[in-house]
Amino acid sequence: MRIVREYNRIPQSCVERFIPSRMLTDTVFSKMGILNGGISTFHEGSYIKRPTKRAYHILIFTISGKGSFTMEDDTTVVTSLPDIFFSHADGQGHIHLPHTTPWTILWFQISRECAWLVPPFDDWGILTASTPEHAVRLHTIQESILSEELSTHDEGRRVQELYAELFMIYLKRELRMQQNHALGRHQVQMNRLWKAVATSLDKPWDLRDMSDFTGISRAHLSRLCMVFYGKPPGEKVREIKMEHARSLLRHFNCQVSEVSELIGYENTSSFSAAYKKHFGYSPKQETLLAGKAAWLIPESGVLPG
Repeated sequence: MRIVREYNRIPQSCVERFIPSRMLTDTVFSKMGILNGGISTFHEGSYIKRPTKRAYHILIFTISGKGSFTMEDDTTVVTSLPDIFFSHADGQGHIHLPHTTPWTILWFQISRECAWLVPPFDDWGILTASTPEHAVRLHTIQESILSEELSTHDEGRRVQELYAELFMIYLKRELRMQQNHALGRHQVQMNRLWKAVATSLDKPWDLRDMSDFTGISRAHLSRLCMVFYGKPPGEKVREIKMEHARSLLRHFNCQVSEVSELIGYENTSSFSAAYKKHFGYSPKQETLLAGKAAWLIPESGVLPG
């Protein structure tokens, strides 16, 4: 599948070289969700508008020169080596303009369904490659792939495939380093959120509340929860509330109705149903078990044997 890009005012002096179409079918590129890519050099006057609500993420490595990205909200950023520009599939469209000429980039369109790429931003943003040499190395390998394009020999095609495999190893390693950094920053935000939930258990904490608290979009917040905890945000909130409820029932001799109100349930029956679904037994059974356990423990607090 080849993605058609939307162009506006691309001068003839602009040089673009695309990944061969046969490299995008049943190869390491296609298996890793690479839909299109190539090397482009833009000169003064170049202007590209990307479509919104795409089916793919956009990843751009600056190889030389500087380029500016003007978003639909009029935010403009300037990138140079070793910057990596990322635009989420659900993000807004953006425009490329050379900031200094010539501006050479290595770019990719990556399927939003690919499992190995965890989007570091919910819209767009700038990452920095670990070293300029890494960005240049990716460029060099990509040049090698493109240089084999005209080869009709089986050896040439095999070399091209090996270059592609090597390229993906380098690309995944570089992005993993950047993703870990971005995810580490998000982890801090998520930890702050769960602390806030634990101190305001009577609050509903729906997805909008959590998004407003963290400053992370609802869609990206849901993705991050699946990455970090393997569950959606609402389930994580319910887990925190239920663990707190169990602690109150076990150790503080609270009534079920009191606990239900403390953790934000409108009625006891809804709380009891949620509790049983989470733990496999009812809150009333929890209090009975807690009372029985307390009766078995001597006043010294030390179990015999």
